[in-house]
Amino acid sequence: MYDAVTNNLIIREWLNGSLFPLSANLAFIILIFLVDSYRERDQVSWWKMEGVPTGCSLFWIFTCESVRAGCVWFILRATNDGRVVPQWIRELSNYSFVVAAAILAVMMLRCTFLWSPPRWRNFWIYSAVVTTVFLLVSHYFPTIGYD
Repeated sequence: MYDAVTNNLIIREWLNGSLFPLSANLAFIILIFLVDSYRERDQVSWWKMEGVPTGCSLFWIFTCESVRAGCVWFILRATNDGRVVPQWIRELSNYSFVVAAAILAVMMLRCTFLWSPPRWRNFWIYSAVVTTVFLLVSHYFPTIGYD
């Protein structure tokens, strides 16, 4: 069972394939909420309405997750069909991954700020520091291997 799950590209294709439209649909419905909020309130202060700051963050999270899942799905789909993915598509996917991941990281910190109780309001700073330390340690720590 372990080998079938870890090596089965079709399972990974289907999971990413399901996340692509689900994330896109969530981003779309959040966008509708944001547009409706904008229309019903004074456009100068609409972002102060309840739910709008969280909606903006979640819109970007689901939009970027849709980009990530769509790129992975496309590459896995082509691989599973026995096709070679052209270099320009691999490069475009890599750039998309980088941009999407950067936006996701910032929006996750934003959500941490928004959802933290008032006494934990600076928890987002702790999260950013822990993430930075994790990345530095994992970069400079000896490679995890199978000696």
